Amino acid sequence: MARKIAIYNLKGGVGKTTTTSSLAAALGKLDKKVLVMDMDPQSSLTFLVADRNKPLKGTMEEIYFGKKQLDDCIAHGSLFDYIGSTLRLSKGEMELSGKYNREQIIKKAIEKSSIEHKYDYILFDCPPGMGIFALNAIASADSLLIPCQCELLAMEGMGILFELLEEPIENLNPDIDILGILPTRLDGRKALTGDAYEMLKMKYENVLEPIRENVRLSELGIDTKSVFENDPKSNGAKDYMKLAEVIIGG
Repeated sequence: MARKIAIYNLKGGVGKTTTTSSLAAALGKLDKKVLVMDMDPQSSLTFLVADRNKPLKGTMEEIYFGKKQLDDCIAHGSLFDYIGSTLRLSKGEMELSGKYNREQIIKKAIEKSSIEHKYDYILFDCPPGMGIFALNAIASADSLLIPCQCELLAMEGMGILFELLEEPIENLNPDIDILGILPTRLDGRKALTGDAYEMLKMKYENVLEPIRENVRLSELGIDTKSVFENDPKSNGAKDYMKLAEVIIGG
């Protein structure tokens, strides 16, 4: 059975999409079969990984509204497979708000599909906030991975995040576990990011090894689909490979 991991934070710009795509690529490099689901209407992950010369086979919007089955929406990449999203998904959020059992739509779609037997890992790239799409990821996942940028403002939001997670976890998925807090954009040249990282470790348990600031990660989506194609010897590639090894070992 596939292990399902939601990459989530209330705040935007902390590295959720970069982490999802780079972790998926690292797991793929380690011969794991990986499916990524782009749960964000902004569809940043889809922009990073999709072949722009080909239309998507299906989208998350079509799954939410029962227009297509999950298995029929899977596109194949070089290191991992994915189901893309488009801005049309944001248009449907209001319609979904009146739908029965709306937070369980993706969980039920997974149960009706074959993907849990085809893949080793399923990753959910979540939007910021606590809307219906993030709640669907939380309801569907086995674990939460929480990227947190190494800056004081991002750290201040962590306490609120854990408070807000209590109710959806209790009501939607009490068996989900916190895989860890992943510090991102640690810059050794800036004392403040190092201070933020140390404070994060002092305040919370299960803080993972950080992802260092790396220009190669910011170049994703320009010419290459993953940091391993861009520069496999870069800090970004090394750090995400270590993260993948930790997850496999866990």
